[in-house]
Amino acid sequence: MIKKLILFGLFLIFLPPGSFGENSSKWVNGTAAIINKKVISIQDAFVYRALQRAKTGMQPVILEEEGDDLRKTVQKIVFEEMVIAEMKNLGKEFNVQSEVAKWISGQRGGALEAVKKKYGLTEQDISRKMANTLAADRFVQLKIETVTPVITEEESQKYFKRNEAQFRGKSFESIKPNIIVLLKKQAVQKNLEEWIKSLKDKYEVSMLLDNG
Repeated sequence: MIKKLILFGLFLIFLPPGSFGENSSKWVNGTAAIINKKVISIQDAFVYRALQRAKTGMQPVILEEEGDDLRKTVQKIVFEEMVIAEMKNLGKEFNVQSEVAKWISGQRGGALEAVKKKYGLTEQDISRKMANTLAADRFVQLKIETVTPVITEEESQKYFKRNEAQFRGKSFESIKPNIIVLLKKQAVQKNLEEWIKSLKDKYEVSMLLDNG
């Protein structure tokens, strides 16, 4: 259950709109955000969303978002870029090229061609973008594993005793597995929230939009 927490869901939970101090309701020269001097454009957001929709089989593949939906996509890209920067800083790599190549091969002549034509991309461009996304996701999954604690019998019993009334007469042993899952999830969320905050503090980010 915990491992099903995904990269971008975590970002939106812990860093909601406003977390980067957005400063303008208008896009500046087509620029949506800047991270470590790397410009993220509106088109980058459109391409990112199109590739995600192609990957999951959603239709239409090309759906150019506006408003809050566009802002959330930009935030996802920013988070991905922070994770990639952290991976480089730590010298961490994942071999995802074969997986990306297999996916691209299966998409030829379909949705992928529409994305390439619409945004003037090459297959190499798409391969690089998908490889970054997949590698970042793998890194976050690894992070989840490293911050997932072992819940002791004592911790489970303490939680049960503090909340016994809500269990309506159920025995500790009958709900112990559920308590363990809950305590793990709470610990993971807390640890990941701290990690994401540290990334935000470490890497220079500017979001060129606000909530208005």
